[in-house]
Amino acid sequence: MKKILLAVAFACCALTSLSVMAEEQTVTMNVDKMHCATCPITVRIAMEKVDGVIEVDVDYETKTATVTFDDSTTTAAEVAQASTDVGYPAALVNDE
Repeated sequence: MKKILLAVAFACCALTSLSVMAEEQTVTMNVDKMHCATCPITVRIAMEKVDGVIEVDVDYETKTATVTFDDSTTTAAEVAQASTDVGYPAALVNDE
């Protein structure tokens, strides 16, 4: 019984360590081809479907998206690709 409890305790500690190593990252992207007030909804939904995305805020006026994601699960490039795939090319603000 002690061996089982020790194994469970070790597994819990290992999982806690893994989740501490994962970090949230927030990036801002330029989003092209948005031409009406409903376009940001399509962009937001596409980005939110990417595993690891935590929050998306798309601003029609500035044609940008601010995205928070778990960088152990996805990358900014994958999030940008999701927007591009639905017709709204996205790129990191600093990638110009």
